[in-house]
Amino acid sequence: MGDDVLPHAQTIELPPETSLARVVAHLLERHFLATIAGGKATWILVAGGPLAVVAQQWDEPRFLVDPSRPIGSFAAEGGGVSLMFRYWKQNDPDRVFEDLAAGREPER
Repeated sequence: MGDDVLPHAQTIELPPETSLARVVAHLLERHFLATIAGGKATWILVAGGPLAVVAQQWDEPRFLVDPSRPIGSFAAEGGGVSLMFRYWKQNDPDRVFEDLAAGREPER
């Protein structure tokens, strides 16, 4: 239950030219996202808008933007980059990805 209450913000220093794909891989390698019982969980990575869908049952994330794009290109005014994973429960990640790719808000 503690993971539902405590903030999960982390600051990671990376060169601004680091690709979005490398940043996401780094976070996943560090097990930043919780493992959900049953092995099916979906997250949407956002920074202003949706960037990728990450699913516990997938081997790798699926990007909605060019994954080679440098992380520095997502910087807000002031220079920092803020990425957030929005938990999308056990919704079908293929459907979530399709909806986002078509510009629709996926159902919860």
